[in-house]
Amino acid sequence: MNQTEVGYVVENHEFLIYLDGFPSIRINDIVENENGQRGWVTSLSGDKVEVLMLDEGKIAPGQLFKKTPHRLGVPAGEFLLGRAINPLGVPIDGKGLLSKTKTTKVLELEQNAAGIMYRKFITDQFLTGITLIDSLLPLGRGQRELVIGDAHSGKTMFLIDLIVNQKDQGVICIYASIGKSVVSVRDLLDILRANKTLSYTMVIAASSTDPAPLIFLTPKTAFTLAEYFQRQGKHVLVILDDLGTHAKIYREMSLLSNKSPGRESYPGDIFYQHAHLLERAGNFRENLGGGSITALPVIELTLTDFTTFIPTNLMSMTDGHLLFKSSLHNLGMRPAIDISLSVTRVGRQTQDRLTNMLSTRIRQLLSHADELETISRFSAELPPQTQMVLRQKQILEEVLKHEPLTSVPPQIQLILLALCLSSFISDKDKKFMEKNKKVLWQGFLQHPQLVKITQSVPSLKSDDELIKLLEGVSPILNKICS
Repeated sequence: MNQTEVGYVVENHEFLIYLDGFPSIRINDIVENENGQRGWVTSLSGDKVEVLMLDEGKIAPGQLFKKTPHRLGVPAGEFLLGRAINPLGVPIDGKGLLSKTKTTKVLELEQNAAGIMYRKFITDQFLTGITLIDSLLPLGRGQRELVIGDAHSGKTMFLIDLIVNQKDQGVICIYASIGKSVVSVRDLLDILRANKTLSYTMVIAASSTDPAPLIFLTPKTAFTLAEYFQRQGKHVLVILDDLGTHAKIYREMSLLSNKSPGRESYPGDIFYQHAHLLERAGNFRENLGGGSITALPVIELTLTDFTTFIPTNLMSMTDGHLLFKSSLHNLGMRPAIDISLSVTRVGRQTQDRLTNMLSTRIRQLLSHADELETISRFSAELPPQTQMVLRQKQILEEVLKHEPLTSVPPQIQLILLALCLSSFISDKDKKFMEKNKKVLWQGFLQHPQLVKITQSVPSLKSDDELIKLLEGVSPILNKICS
């Protein structure tokens, strides 16, 4: 006869309860009361078991809980693509039950990151279809890049663009929405559905109205499912939106369970919690299935200050950051990324020689133009050379602007950037590029003579070679833009 272990509530504090009993209970076991409310065992201390409730409802002292055969986990499989689930694998998109089978695996959420013997050097670029990223701030497959910026700076639209542009790239996208409103989750799903991305995308969401422990588990579920696909040799993109909310939820849980508060009242192990998560990203060897997990954790800044505790923590455990600014967004820059203050430590090694050389040259030009802009404020009349550099910068900024929900082919990105360094734009201004950017783009994909240049880009050895080729077709470019 099977005997079920039971325990009784001795204390309760909102979603945190303490039980006695359960002689053989383990951390991450699931317990349940007669109302079907589930709890997750998080700590064992003396004769008490600490449990965080995963379902809402009133809990009273003396209430009976039973130990279930389940551990904290989520069902994994191809059936999750195109679906929105909560961190425990319960559908929240109104499409009915998940189409699980008898062989469906339930994966535990608490997993250790794979060791160094399972990892390999990051060599492949993660292409986004966004010129500013692919050329100036490249990402590698397996990189962890922090997306940081103040509110209303276009971070969410940028992340949606990334997902939309992975169409036909063989990348599985996992969007973890941490503590957002129900409306924002619904809007996200509508945009993804309208752009036909759901065949390779899944959304894991715990809304702001869900219990705090459920919100806390959202990024763990995202990485557990990412590992499932990565171990089948697939490339996965994980977006964690956002870890600032995640840190606040963990602080709430920790203060309630009497953990000692540290800096800004966050618990001492908050760095561990985030590092433990982000370590699960990487580029993996064939002895762990191959594939990669590229992680984009997001954090929203308060008052544009990125020197506070959680942002600096996240900066130290990632391979760089993309700094979004609402001031740039208000000026019409899309994406509104501050190039001079953004960093990518791994991505540059994945670029080919031509892209790397052109990228370095563009960054130097933009930096020089910024210096000249500062100096020019003190001068009424500028020399022609200075005017030319400032005009080049304006034209470059126009090339780097990205139309929402579009993907620019890599060769076209390089050609448009190289055009800004050629004599073709010596008599042109920002308005010309704004008006003709798409005309030039289409010209290099369709015009017989220009297509030859587009096809030759991968075989070129230097940026000077590309600029020289473009100098030779200036008459054709002027004709198609007239």
